[in-house]
Amino acid sequence: MKVIRTILVNLFVGANIAVILLMWLTCLSTYLNPSSWPRLSLLSLTFPVFLASDLAFIIFWLIFKVRRVWIPIVGLLACGSFVRDYFPLNLPSSPTGDSLIVLTFNVHGFGGAEANTPDGGNHIVDYVQASQADVICLQECHMARYRDSLDLKLQALGYEHYHHATVSFYSRLPILWSDSLALPSRTNNGVVAHLLYEGDTILLINNHFESNHFTLPMREAYIDAIKQSTHNAPTRIIGDSLRRELSPIVRLLAEAAPYRATQADSINNIIRRWAPRPVILCGDFNETPISYPHRLLTHTLTSAFVQSGNGLGITFHARGFPVRIDHILFSGDVWRSHHTTIDDTFKYSDHLPLSTILTRKTPKKR
Repeated sequence: MKVIRTILVNLFVGANIAVILLMWLTCLSTYLNPSSWPRLSLLSLTFPVFLASDLAFIIFWLIFKVRRVWIPIVGLLACGSFVRDYFPLNLPSSPTGDSLIVLTFNVHGFGGAEANTPDGGNHIVDYVQASQADVICLQECHMARYRDSLDLKLQALGYEHYHHATVSFYSRLPILWSDSLALPSRTNNGVVAHLLYEGDTILLINNHFESNHFTLPMREAYIDAIKQSTHNAPTRIIGDSLRRELSPIVRLLAEAAPYRATQADSINNIIRRWAPRPVILCGDFNETPISYPHRLLTHTLTSAFVQSGNGLGITFHARGFPVRIDHILFSGDVWRSHHTTIDDTFKYSDHLPLSTILTRKTPKKR
């Protein structure tokens, strides 16, 4: 029995080490520019699978062989910054002094008919109006009827605005200059502006990175393939079904990833030229926190959710694809974020609103 036990322990040690190596590989894949390595860069999407497996090994070793628990812990520590990007844990902090509230929200065409109110209004318009955010960045706000209504309501509250195609922003701060972003894209858009705040000029970028163009039938077919695993289907049938339904998804991901990489490179160049002046970058990145664009942009900027949010922070909740792909990034040497929250009670869009409170690290001299 002792020999069998030793063999089993060694097998599990080997499996744990394999999981760690694969998790490290997914982290390293974020350094691959999808413009050159479109399919290899998709390895980063499997990070949560290996993270969950490594966490499961911690529980396993605590129960069966506590002396081996250091193995998965070392694996986590080696990927520490990526683990924090994916699943941050923060103590609450209270903003002091002057603060700036920032909201980003992909409104998905203002939610369609189900978001309409009985009086002919729109729940998303009402939500944005009531947000009291100083800077509001919206994506997919292409329904002119609702956007015009929001314009009028926010103008009455002292906001200025700028629209380009399906991307808009509203600001309580004076807009010194605004323009569209000339980035390579098939359908998506971005805007850039200079805002005046306490004697400083802020560079604001609101961008909707390239979409993957998943169709609803494609999503439903993928979910149906997953469901087969819960109905005692033969392993071969499950594998064939998953490969069949995943193939077009992987193809679309590989086609869109290079666009997002190029967009991220272009925005990073804009930010670097603007430095050391303050920057706020918002939008629907269509990328998880473990990705080339997120790693590149957070090398210069700070993620509000990572600094003052908690948990997975899912912002895209469409059935079968729960991920955090909406982000607020800012100049971490200028501001600190507080109370970064995702409002998971408001589900009239396929995205959830993300907001944060920014306060100066060093009070502005007057």
